[in-house]
Amino acid sequence: MSRFKQTNYNQDLMIVLNLEEQLKPGSFEYALHHIIESRYDNSFLADEFNNEKTGRIAYPPKILLKIFLYCYANGILSSRKIERTCHNDIILRALTSDLKPDHSTIAAFPKKLGSKLAEVFSEILLICHEEELLDGTRFALDGLKLPSNASKEYSGTFQHLKKKRNKFIRKAKALMNEHKKRDQRVRKGKPEEAPNTLSPSEKLLAAADKIGKFLEKSDPKTGVTGKEVQSNITDNDSVKMHTSKGTVQGYNAQALVDEKHQVICEAQASGQGQDSNLLGEILEGAQETINKSGIGESFYKEKTLLVDSSYHSEKNLKAAEAFNIDTIAPDPNFRSRDQRFQDREHYKAKLRKKKTLFSLKDFRYDEGKDCYTCPNGKTLHLETKHSENQKGDVYSRYKTKKDVCQNCELKQHCLSKNGKNRSLNLPHESNNSKLCAKMRNRIDSPEAKEEYSKRMGIVEPVFANIRYNKSMNRFTYRGKQKVNWQWKLFCLVHNIEKIAHFGKSFKKVA
Repeated sequence: MSRFKQTNYNQDLMIVLNLEEQLKPGSFEYALHHIIESRYDNSFLADEFNNEKTGRIAYPPKILLKIFLYCYANGILSSRKIERTCHNDIILRALTSDLKPDHSTIAAFPKKLGSKLAEVFSEILLICHEEELLDGTRFALDGLKLPSNASKEYSGTFQHLKKKRNKFIRKAKALMNEHKKRDQRVRKGKPEEAPNTLSPSEKLLAAADKIGKFLEKSDPKTGVTGKEVQSNITDNDSVKMHTSKGTVQGYNAQALVDEKHQVICEAQASGQGQDSNLLGEILEGAQETINKSGIGESFYKEKTLLVDSSYHSEKNLKAAEAFNIDTIAPDPNFRSRDQRFQDREHYKAKLRKKKTLFSLKDFRYDEGKDCYTCPNGKTLHLETKHSENQKGDVYSRYKTKKDVCQNCELKQHCLSKNGKNRSLNLPHESNNSKLCAKMRNRIDSPEAKEEYSKRMGIVEPVFANIRYNKSMNRFTYRGKQKVNWQWKLFCLVHNIEKIAHFGKSFKKVA
């Protein structure tokens, strides 16, 4: 007959454990511990703690910084989950010398750290430079659109939000009237106890009141073009963005990445969904970070910067020229001109679609009235005489009146799938001198194509590591400032991991 050892789960164990031995060389936590301990002491953020004479003894800020970076590296973003991890994770207990702050202390720390976070980022970047992880010859910039702690259902223009508020009020009144009628039909008897939770009508009125207070205190948001864009009641700094995963309410997280080991040299979270106006701000922040780190003011001068077609704009190219950095930013149609893509169905469909649409030559111009007539006899009037798009093209725009094109029998040959009105853009001058035109000519050269082909291999693995490997796939704070702090913490996790894997001083001893 078989015999087995007995098990008893109702027993206590006393385990002798050395905390420092849990931090194995070559691991992320080992690099994190030694970087923070060697660079920071108890004077770090001391000005934020005014408890010299009164108040409770504070947790060391460097311990709280290690807690955040370790938990973020493991995809733990909630302050309450971080608190539980401080009790249950032996590696984190080793990192913190078995200190266990509560969730309120953890949640309040980023605000204290915010004033020094740029310096911490620069310090880690300097360590990357000392460990020879930076090449400094070729960089790539891209944006990662992450959702924030805000509901996209509460986004809209002021007119849309007013309609939503009135709709909630109407629904609440209808529900209350229905409840009154139902109560009248109930027979007399013992009254029912009132529920502790809000009724559906009370929830609707509370939502309507929330929208009303926002409309009273806030002003409409304007976009780059000067027109009103959608506001958000929960986090008005966030923006509604279209991504490959659907529409999200969040921030456009930018990262400037060095080619050698994909170290992030600059990190900023933007409240703009489009990249066409961001390059100047990113380069300015990158230069400031390099200056703080002491690596050298000429780190980016005359180097190569690779960006995708969403950055192709006159403003961005002018900013790159001002910083003296050689930027390759192809136009959105550059692949359709590339012979290597001529046989792909995606570009074949684009070409077929373009051939079916009417062009300028199909419209008749009346010089006396300064208007155009379409093939179906509809008139396009002058809408704007001088306008400039993000590519720097100056043009006049002619457009039909509202709803004129909706029932036109030639609509399929004149408008795109979702088009409502036909417009014609007539350029004022030759754009041969424009930076965008020069870039369009440059990207068609074999040398530029070869250089641009390296972009994806530099920056895309960084986003894959942050979003999927580390599960840092959303922002838990509200407001651009706090979200920017959190994005820098995400990027710090990535950079410290690079130091742990490739830094000479932190490699595992065989």
